[in-house]
Amino acid sequence: MASSWDLLVYECLMVFTPLHRALGLAPSPLNFSMITDAVANQVQESADLDWKRTLPNKAPNAPAEFAKDIAAMVNSGGGMIVYGVAEDGNTSAAKEITPLEDWSDPVQTKLLGYAYSLIQPPVHGLQFIPLGPEGESKAHVVVLQIPASFETPHFVMKDDAIRAPRRYGPRTVFMSERDIEQAYRLRFEDRRNHERSLTELVDQVLLGTSQSGKVWLAAAARPVNPRPAYAGRVSEQDARKVLGDLMVRNPFLKDLPGMESISLMAKPGYRKWRSAQPEGEDLHSIAEIHDDGSVAVATAGYPFDSSGFDNASDVHAMDAELLPAHIVHLIRTAAEVLDVVGDYEVMMILKGPAGGLYIRTYDSSWQRLTERSRLSVIHAFQPVVGLIPGRGDVAEALDAVRTFALDILNQGGIRAVGDSYLKRDI
Repeated sequence: MASSWDLLVYECLMVFTPLHRALGLAPSPLNFSMITDAVANQVQESADLDWKRTLPNKAPNAPAEFAKDIAAMVNSGGGMIVYGVAEDGNTSAAKEITPLEDWSDPVQTKLLGYAYSLIQPPVHGLQFIPLGPEGESKAHVVVLQIPASFETPHFVMKDDAIRAPRRYGPRTVFMSERDIEQAYRLRFEDRRNHERSLTELVDQVLLGTSQSGKVWLAAAARPVNPRPAYAGRVSEQDARKVLGDLMVRNPFLKDLPGMESISLMAKPGYRKWRSAQPEGEDLHSIAEIHDDGSVAVATAGYPFDSSGFDNASDVHAMDAELLPAHIVHLIRTAAEVLDVVGDYEVMMILKGPAGGLYIRTYDSSWQRLTERSRLSVIHAFQPVVGLIPGRGDVAEALDAVRTFALDILNQGGIRAVGDSYLKRDI
């Protein structure tokens, strides 16, 4: 039976870590007995496993050393640091458990502060896991899980110089100029791959939709630090939580409900859940939730009956403004429910029949739709892309929604986001 610390941090979560690999274990919740087994088996340090006798929160150089340890491991693909285990100086093997005396929430907050202030670019997704013997509430050891990153190399300040550390087996060394050059090359390639992945996500959500006689608006978002594979598949219950919130409410919309035309009855797909209208109805809206935390939405332009509105080539400004509101709300809801940490990369597109698109607004002075001659025809819509936190202040998220909406509207010759559909402030 897992201790109270295990249940608090990793309840029912199957994981696979460097410790599992070293002990030859299948994915399972981390527990204190794994630490004692590592000591008994004299498990040695490696590029992704590091033993530390004490917490790095008291020595004068503790902040810099802590930041260096994290940056070194993330620059080498991620791993884990275990505090409260002494190592053999000759073999780097786990020697004995040295129970921690001062672990607390304030200590955790202070250490995270060191990491976020001293490492550039910041490392997202750091997770402390306190473990203790069964039946005890006090942590004897603390495991720091360090994720892989698409933003390598990560730099720290070392002796008044900015350096990029990395792991070399059980040791920490500093990257050479050639190493840094290669790391940047890989970072830029990862960014290109991310952009391709976003395009693929947009294409996937539009699969099966009719491209004749209507304009589709689609958006996709992918977490910079994807939900790890060891977290397992997204459950139907969690998918319904995300979809339900998307359907009934949206904090960015003014006097409008959420994305009502999707369904709670999501269907499983390849490592995802896909929600659309029930069978037999005209498909209007789609939402997808992927196992890695990625999300996507697509909506067909609303079929207005107004004179002069061509549903095959016109998009109402309302739909153009609702698209960023829906995808940003979906991002934030999925990040909370699925425990995704960090930023999301976002892409939004408008797609319709060949011949050009118009974004139509309502001219209140003339009490009719704005004439096409006063707008700009969109011959090739430029995808709107950006970066947005998966969590955080809702007012800042609204600012991002309005910025994305403006990027869409500007392509149709519209100068500003109105106040009819999106809130101006929260």
